[in-house]
Amino acid sequence: MSESSPLDHPVVSERAFHPRPQTAEPTRWINVGPCELGCFVQTVDPHAGWVLYFHVNGELAAECDRLLADLFIDSGVNVCFAEYRGYGGSGGEPTLTGMLPDGEQIVRALGVPADRIVAFGRSLGSLYAIELARRLPDLAGLVLESGIAELAALWRLEDRMRQIGRTATDLAEALSRDFDHERKLAGYQGPVLVLHSEGDVLVEPWHARKLHAWAGGSRKRLALLPHGNHNSILFANAQAYVSELRAFLTECGLTTRSATGGAG
Repeated sequence: MSESSPLDHPVVSERAFHPRPQTAEPTRWINVGPCELGCFVQTVDPHAGWVLYFHVNGELAAECDRLLADLFIDSGVNVCFAEYRGYGGSGGEPTLTGMLPDGEQIVRALGVPADRIVAFGRSLGSLYAIELARRLPDLAGLVLESGIAELAALWRLEDRMRQIGRTATDLAEALSRDFDHERKLAGYQGPVLVLHSEGDVLVEPWHARKLHAWAGGSRKRLALLPHGNHNSILFANAQAYVSELRAFLTECGLTTRSATGGAG
C-alpha cells in the first residue's frame, strides 16, 4: 500500500465515502494506529466463532448493530460491526487505501484467532473483507454481499484523476497495487459465499460472478437472489438469504448451538 496513492486524495474520498456522526455510544473502541474506531460488538457465546462485518459507504456501524445484530445472534455467532475512519464517533478520515490495514487491527484487538472469524463485506465493505482474507489467509470464511469486483468499472475515477492532475496510468497502477481482487481472492483458499441480487443496478451481478470465479478455493458458492436490489437484498429475499448465510456459517464451524428465530 502506498501512502501517496492517488486513491487517497480527498477528491476521490468524497466520491467513495459518505461519513456521518452518530449519538449511539460504541461498545468497543479499537485503536488502529492513527485513530480509534467506534465499533459495535455483540457476544452470544464465548465458544462460538465471530463475524467481522464491514458495511456500505452510506451506513454506520451503529445502524448495522441495530438492524442486523439479531441475524447473527440468532445464527449462533458473535459479531463485530466494524466502523470506518471518520464515521460515527471514529477518528481520522476515510480513505480507500489508508483503511486497508484496519481490519487486521480489529482482529488483533478482539483477540480471536483468524480461523474462528468470517469476514463479511457488503458493497464497499467487500474491499476490506477481501483485504482481510489476503492478510489473514487462515480466516474461517469470507462472505461478499453485493460485492465489488472492479472499482474502475463502478465509479468514473478517471474524471477524479484528471481533477487532481493524475493520469489514467497512475489510476491503473494504484488499482493494480491495492485493489486487484482477482489476485487477492486467488490467494485465499478458504470457503467463500457470494450473495447478490439479480436486480442490483448499482453494483451489477457480473461483479458477483467475477468474485466467485476468482475465489481460489474449491468451497465457494454463488447465490444470485431473484428479488430486490442493492439496498433491499436481505429483506426482499429473507428466507433464502438467511438460509444461505446460516448454512455457510455452519460449514465454517462457527456456531456452537442451533440457530433460532425466523428469517427476518
